[in-house]
Amino acid sequence: RIAWFKVHKPIYYYASYFSIRCNDFDIETMCAGYDAIKKKFDEINDAGFDAKNKEASLRDELQLTMEMYKRGISFKMIDLNKSDAKNFIIDDDGKSLIFPFRGLDGLGDNVARAIVEEREKGAFISIEDVAMRAKVNSTTIEKMKMLHIFDGMPESNQLSLFD
Repeated sequence: RIAWFKVHKPIYYYASYFSIRCNDFDIETMCAGYDAIKKKFDEINDAGFDAKNKEASLRDELQLTMEMYKRGISFKMIDLNKSDAKNFIIDDDGKSLIFPFRGLDGLGDNVARAIVEEREKGAFISIEDVAMRAKVNSTTIEKMKMLHIFDGMPESNQLSLFD
């Protein structure tokens, strides 16, 4: 059955595989496209036994990611309005998977669930709102900013008359 999905419904196969089987992610690399993934994969292979444990476990995931990209399926960055806490979501275009919040290094399962729960109660109005309602620490907020997860969102809940 699994092989049937891999051949006939690949987007569902990859969504399930990455949601259930994978624990280590390099979200920046995996969203950057085939060439970036191949480069990282080659770096890990070249390191051989000197590769860190996380890198060694990432190697298989990168290999599957390259296969996925070759089949026309890609990853999209975490989306504050769409991402699940732990499962990959098939985007509306049917050709990409949206990373879950757990794909972000340093973001625990409880915080990931809290973000989704708070989002369901009402849309986030600012970065400060995300931090307060979902109890996201400042280090993780900075990582999320670096990954452009908050693009277009104001920093504070307060409105400015002069902006």
